[in-house]
Amino acid sequence: MASDSDRLRALKAFDHTKAGVKGLVDAGVTTIPSIFHHPLPIERTDHDQHFTIPVIDLAAATGGTTTTPSKRVELVGAVKAAAETVGFFQVVNHGVPKAAMSEILMAVQGFHEQPREAKAPYYTRDLGRPVRYWSNFDLFQSPAAQWRDTLYMQITPELPQLEEIPPACRPIALEYARLMQQLGRTLLELLSEALGLDPGHLEEDAACLERLAGHYYPPCPEPHLTLGTTRHSDPCFLAVLLQDAVGGLQVLLENNNNNNNNNNKLSAVWVDVPAVEGALVVNVGDFLQIVSNNRFKSVEHRVVAQSAGPRVSVVCFFRRQDAATSTRVLGPIVADGEARFRSTTMAELIRHNRAKGLDGTSALQHLRL
Repeated sequence: MASDSDRLRALKAFDHTKAGVKGLVDAGVTTIPSIFHHPLPIERTDHDQHFTIPVIDLAAATGGTTTTPSKRVELVGAVKAAAETVGFFQVVNHGVPKAAMSEILMAVQGFHEQPREAKAPYYTRDLGRPVRYWSNFDLFQSPAAQWRDTLYMQITPELPQLEEIPPACRPIALEYARLMQQLGRTLLELLSEALGLDPGHLEEDAACLERLAGHYYPPCPEPHLTLGTTRHSDPCFLAVLLQDAVGGLQVLLENNNNNNNNNNKLSAVWVDVPAVEGALVVNVGDFLQIVSNNRFKSVEHRVVAQSAGPRVSVVCFFRRQDAATSTRVLGPIVADGEARFRSTTMAELIRHNRAKGLDGTSALQHLRL
């Protein structure tokens, strides 16, 4: 077993290549380095699929159909049910053209499949850089590395002028960000109404697309030993994911149908989030679970490693652009009963999340009352 000093040397050597996991695959590895080995066994998946991830038609909110008050109420009810139970749902008729979805996936894949020399100038661990490419933001913190590379873009008013955006991604990244901003506002209006609030209530803090992440999961020669992304929840109000057809995304859901014990205790199972043609995946973030006083669920999720691939996805995170430094207080809206979380600032929650990395623990546990 490698010592801590040996592991640190291996991590630094991997990071120094600036080639990411894709570089290992290009080098023809047939066994994965030990820094990627996760504790075994990796938890089971609900292969029987007792659960399904809701698919919600947004046509009544995006102009895809004639809107009536009853259709709006029905739509808000569907969003409320999904946010309160599963915390994940897929949306169709969302107003984002399929052509734009295909183009952003191709652009992200094209960036990651460039030669190392073309990508290396973007490789950095400097969080001050608005555009950065790296493998594992928590490479030196997490117990095991993950089989994934990522291109991050901070969404700021200056983004259109940023020459740092890779040329192949620049036009579609700007257009896709604009489309996501519109969709995010629609979703947050529905979620506000689902909480019994005015449609614009969540908009001030949440209706801002803060960053876009283009993930690339190369095929893995030993997928049973590692993960593409370890279990985690998202430090934001809302995340909207575009995934290709490869699959691998799973959510951790409570199962009260466990007949293997007499106490009928809740157990948890990993449930696949299948690729649905033309759909986008929406999940509640930690910030929204706090504000909703635990009514909406920020569910832990992961991506399993696979021998097939690559898997390509693009995720958009909604929170204030200055969230990492904001002293804005996040506190639960208590309609009745008691607060389930203590109040905190966005900056505090983000600092906590970065410090712990994707270590398989909930970022909200220390805030529970």
